[in-house]
Amino acid sequence: MGNEDPAPKKRKKRRAEAAADVPEATPAVAPTEGARPRKALAAGGTLLPLGLALVGIGPSELGMGITLLSLVVLIYGVHSFGRLGPA
Repeated sequence: MGNEDPAPKKRKKRRAEAAADVPEATPAVAPTEGARPRKALAAGGTLLPLGLALVGIGPSELGMGITLLSLVVLIYGVHSFGRLGPA
């Protein structure tokens, strides 16, 4: 009777076990499937007037490149946004 410990010793948790006890954090805003096409539309719509303004000032390679890039991004955005469906 004198050999028994009054309180059993707690064993330390391993890191993997301790990490399993902690719930995963959820993002404040859940990413939606339509976020990428919307960003593409916004980027293309913002860059297109900039490129056209640079070309309108005078012939410039930078303006042509920005205009062409923005048109490609807009086409991608419209295409992928349309593929999301009515919902």
